[in-house]
Amino acid sequence: MIIIKNLFRIILILILFTIIAQSKESNKIIRNEWVISLEQYFLNLGNIEGSFTQIDEIGNITKGIFYSNGNGSLRFEYLSPSEMLIVLNNGIFAIKEREDSKINYYSLEDSPLSKLLSKDLSLESFHVNGLEIQGRIATLELRTKKNSERNSIFISADYPQPILRQWKIIDAQKKETTIFFSKIRTINPLLDNFFEIK
Repeated sequence: MIIIKNLFRIILILILFTIIAQSKESNKIIRNEWVISLEQYFLNLGNIEGSFTQIDEIGNITKGIFYSNGNGSLRFEYLSPSEMLIVLNNGIFAIKEREDSKINYYSLEDSPLSKLLSKDLSLESFHVNGLEIQGRIATLELRTKKNSERNSIFISADYPQPILRQWKIIDAQKKETTIFFSKIRTINPLLDNFFEIK
């Protein structure tokens, strides 16, 4: 019985040390110079447009143009043959699959995009699960829940000077969507109604 109790104590101590080590590693990543630069990059993007290529969980590829007002709103216009339009605004994900179809609305409450698009963005509001640097590209994994891959995002950007190149989102159903970004440029301020679907 004493042996079992001692073994249980040792296991608890090992678990505690593991949790402390993971916490220290997470704090170390958040304080990483590149991660701090990435956060500032997002905060300073302002009004932009660019091209995107999207690959969904079954390998379908679509392309289009995206816009951001730098205040938490995004608009994705898909190129032909797709007629899809997606707008993320005020915590709502709105999608219109065809010109003549109805608009479907979804909450972004549990999505990593909700925090990422926040006007008060702080990467410390995420659970940082890892930072990988390969050559001139760095990838940061952020989760909304520490021990769950659901509702997580992998952000890839240039290293050492961050420029967004890609993000991969794993949603609540564990479906993966990857978007590649290119030709990002600053544009004139966009009107608020540009981020509405009618």
